[in-house]
Amino acid sequence: MRLRSTAVSYLDHNATAPLHPAAREAWLECVSICWHNPSGLYPEATWARERLEDARERLGDLLSIDPERIVFTSGATASANLVARFVAKQAAPQATVVTSGVEHPCVDDSLAAAFGGRVEPLAVDASGVVSLAAVEEVCARSMAPSLVAVMAASNETGVLQPWAEVAALCAAQAIPFLCDASQWFGKLPAAGFGGCSWVIGSSHKFGGPRGTGFLVVPAKAAFRGDLGGPQERSRHAGTEDTASIVAMVAALEARDAECARCGESRASWRTDAQQRLLELLPTAVIVGDAAPRLWNTLAAVIPGHDGKRLVGALGRAGIAASTGSACSTGTGALSSTLAAIGAERLGLSPADLRGMVRLSGGLDTSAEEWLEAVENLAAIAKGDAGPPTVSLTS
Repeated sequence: MRLRSTAVSYLDHNATAPLHPAAREAWLECVSICWHNPSGLYPEATWARERLEDARERLGDLLSIDPERIVFTSGATASANLVARFVAKQAAPQATVVTSGVEHPCVDDSLAAAFGGRVEPLAVDASGVVSLAAVEEVCARSMAPSLVAVMAASNETGVLQPWAEVAALCAAQAIPFLCDASQWFGKLPAAGFGGCSWVIGSSHKFGGPRGTGFLVVPAKAAFRGDLGGPQERSRHAGTEDTASIVAMVAALEARDAECARCGESRASWRTDAQQRLLELLPTAVIVGDAAPRLWNTLAAVIPGHDGKRLVGALGRAGIAASTGSACSTGTGALSSTLAAIGAERLGLSPADLRGMVRLSGGLDTSAEEWLEAVENLAAIAKGDAGPPTVSLTS
């Protein structure tokens, strides 16, 4: 079987990031020596368990939280489902939950299923940022919600939410707060999430192995997830993948240090590409341009175009991009963020909202790759590209 070569330029890091060399090295070393079941009683199993607990402590240091609050899972979707089911079991029969309205489907769908659709979206502004006034109103109600969920950073637009402020408002009223930080980790400092009741992280978003993630649980919650064995202190059944967990922590440690050194310069490259796109396509609308964003994300709506077709043409040009959430790209579903903002506030028609393209780079994405991507996108949109090509040599 002959495998296809990878894209010349990969700008879909928000969907999944390439395996970081630190993760690869850590995985290979661990799987060679500590591949045993960490729940066993023989000496080799003890070694595996020690590596698992060392990874938990290192992750706790990164997050500035008690490592005892960390439960290792298979990723963000599994974590969101665990939270939703647990909170629903503790809640009153007609209890409600409140979300940002721009959450990832793994959070929205899990909460909707667990609470019978009793999910109330918070108002957002024209950039898709949650209104703190709306959160204050929720917290002041006589019948408070069972949970407030606000992501840290948008997977679709890169827009940063005021999650720390929301966490403080919820804590003051003893309302549990869930923060999906899957896009934040590996791009911005990991420390500081201790004030959140629940926190979700996903390994493959920052260069760790797929199928691995973590959930931070409330310090005093008698949390128990799936039925089964006593793994993760009886909070999440199933034999832990020690090597992948160790690799995940190694990746986050490396990314945290790298982004502290290089994130600002990478943001300038994204900004230069954004300006170039607007020069070539003045009708393009940059979503979230007026708000703080992740340094690696550029989401643009191209009026009169279908985002799926634009992304397909970019792919044939050797540029990997997305229309928004990786989970909905193949379905043709409208971006949840654009739906929450509304076409009118973006100066667009409802049909135009299907023209979104998301470019999300990594630390290894060059300034030239950013510019090549937007120049190809503009040429494709204007219909004068012919068979689209790129001029990159690497």
